[in-house]
Amino acid sequence: MPLFGRSPSREPDLKAVAEALAATFEAGAADQDGRIRVEDLLSAAAAVCGESCIVAAGEFDPATHSFVPGSPVLSDRVNGILVNDAQDWDGAGTSVFGIIRSAILSHGYASDDFPPIADPIRRFVESLGSAGEGPGSGWGFIALSVPEANRPRVQPLRAAFELRAPVRKVLQDHGVARADWPSTCAAALVIELTRVRQAIEPGVAVRIVLETVNGMAKTAPMTERHLSEADAGRAGPFTAEGQEEAEP
Repeated sequence: MPLFGRSPSREPDLKAVAEALAATFEAGAADQDGRIRVEDLLSAAAAVCGESCIVAAGEFDPATHSFVPGSPVLSDRVNGILVNDAQDWDGAGTSVFGIIRSAILSHGYASDDFPPIADPIRRFVESLGSAGEGPGSGWGFIALSVPEANRPRVQPLRAAFELRAPVRKVLQDHGVARADWPSTCAAALVIELTRVRQAIEPGVAVRIVLETVNGMAKTAPMTERHLSEADAGRAGPFTAEGQEEAEP
């Protein structure tokens, strides 16, 4: 009989939460005909995972901050969550990158599909101040080391904003502590990477995910306040022309 008539607390079912998150990502990425572009699905899921790292770091709330959306916000604490401050993959442990790598290696991916662990971090820092060129570049996007044909068409900044409410509902309904949001979102990313392995070159899929997770974990997200401040008579805040409307 439970002590004092109370039911013992239950640990969240990680598999069930990850599956629910994956379903949320796929619903958000589906077009009117139910089709899903793999690159946009992976980018959106990775963007959510990146934002979850901001939440777990606890330095500011992605939903209520006062930074300029799309601007870089670097953090040593976030780096620890992402890679465990490791210099190589052997030290990644149960960091976000470590969880993703160890899991998908047992689901058909190979070690050669992964860049050196420092590459996504270095690439993001080197891209700061450069808008980039071609599709999938500019404000709201993360500079990716993948072919133009494989770049997302939907800004990860936008995807994270639009998925924030349904994702938080899933995590909160399952009782996932905020400190565990990154590892739970990483588990959902593993599901998506496993499902799309035959539809995209594996190394490209891995780079989209790792570079987007890292970049979005270090980028100020969009908030409802910034969106409401945008002038409805001008371009929206998720377009190049509307960038200044998204600034506080």
